[in-house]
Parts: sequence; C-alpha cells; structure tokens
Amino acid sequence: MVELYHFWSSVCSVRVRMALEEKKVSWTSRYIDLFKFDQLRPEYLKISPEGVVPVLVHNGHAIHESEIINEYIDAAFPGTRLVPQDPLQAARMREFVKTCNDGFDAIVKLTMVKYILPKLRKRWGDEVLREQAARRPSKYLRDMHSRAVRGEISEAELQESRADIEHLLDQLEATLDPGPWIVDQFSLADISLAPFMFRLAALGQDQFWSASKRPRVNAWYAAISTRPSFNVAVSWPDESGGGYEEVGLTTQSLKA
Repeated sequence: MVELYHFWSSVCSVRVRMALEEKKVSWTSRYIDLFKFDQLRPEYLKISPEGVVPVLVHNGHAIHESEIINEYIDAAFPGTRLVPQDPLQAARMREFVKTCNDGFDAIVKLTMVKYILPKLRKRWGDEVLREQAARRPSKYLRDMHSRAVRGEISEAELQESRADIEHLLDQLEATLDPGPWIVDQFSLADISLAPFMFRLAALGQDQFWSASKRPRVNAWYAAISTRPSFNVAVSWPDESGGGYEEVGLTTQSLKA
C-alpha cells in the first residue's frame, strides 16, 4: 500500500505526485492542510517529526524528503526510469537537484510574503499565527514564519531572492544546451524543478524565462507543461480554500 501525506500547493508535494504519476503508481491521499496547521498535530508529528510534507508511506514504512522519496519511487516501482542508468548522467541529475534545493530559500521568501501569509491571514489573526509559528519543530521554518508575521522580511531581501532566482535560471539556461531536458533524458532533475517554476509563475514571476530572455528555459517549461504527470500534479485542489486565486494570484494558462 502506498500512502502520500501531502498538501495541494506544496512544491515538494507536487514533486512527489509528479513522480508517482510518471511511474503510474496507485496511491492513497492523506491530505495535510497546512493552513489548518494539520502538520503540527501530535499524530502527524509521529510520522513527520519536522512537521513538513510530503511523507510517503509504503507498506507501513515512512520515507521523508521529496528528493529521497522520488529516488525511492523510481527504484521501488516498475515503469519508465527517472534516474539515468548511465552513472555520469545520474550524477549530473543529482547535482542539479542539489542546485535546485540550494535555491529553495529564495522561493520560500517570495512564497511566504506573496502567498502563504495572505492565505493564513484570511483564516487566523496574527496572535494565532505567532503561536503556531513558535510551534514549528524546524528552526528554519519557525524563524521564517515568525519573521513573516512580524513583517521582518524586507523588500531588500525579496530583491535578493529574485537575484538568486535569476542566477539559478542562468545556470538552467546553460545546462539546457542542447536540451530538451536537464540531462540526456527526462529525469528527476526535471521533476524537481518543475513545481518551483509553476510556483514562480503563480507568483507572477514567469517573466524570468520569457522566450527572448531565456529561450531554452522557455522551451523547457513549455515542454514539461504538456506532460500529463505535470498537469495532474499541479492540479490537486485546494481542499479548504480558493487556491492561488483567493489571494489575487492566478494559475490560468500556467500549464499551457
């Protein structure tokens, strides 16, 4: 039995849903509503001590961290290989996944200010948000959420985040020569990056990869947007809210 503890818009949850879809693995949804603080319930902390999603449970065994989960999915289930058999290409894939993860902080800050905090404030007052932030087991997320609620993430920090994203996309533009994928086949490197790009587009930042500015990134995103696994993964509904649109963002045309 395969169970996935996940949240609709979580970038890391989208990664795993996409890998499961590519491998055509049947799974049972265990939805963790981050905006209701389900991730901090004692019963969930037994499964995920850091209070984060996703967690994959396969035959009673929990696997954590989306990049580790995806490698497990590829190894444990039949179907198209998502890790190249060639050792050098597999190493290049893992290098890019690390590069992608290292750039996570930049997207987290933009996400927190433009999306997560506005959604939370439609549900809770700042006193509750401060209390819940203090309960986060992860020091990184505890500090990030606390600073956001206090209004301490400055425009200068957001500008620095945008500069970091520009650098990551410059690396991607170079890596995609000749393309069409990050390594010599569609792989977990592409799956790792795709949800970040969808999130940036939802935040109105898709100008980063216009056809004139970064043509290879533009072509890559157009190609990945046609994959059924991508569309299934990013289309999981916001089970208790109005999606990105609830806070004035949009996902219209982001998958085409």
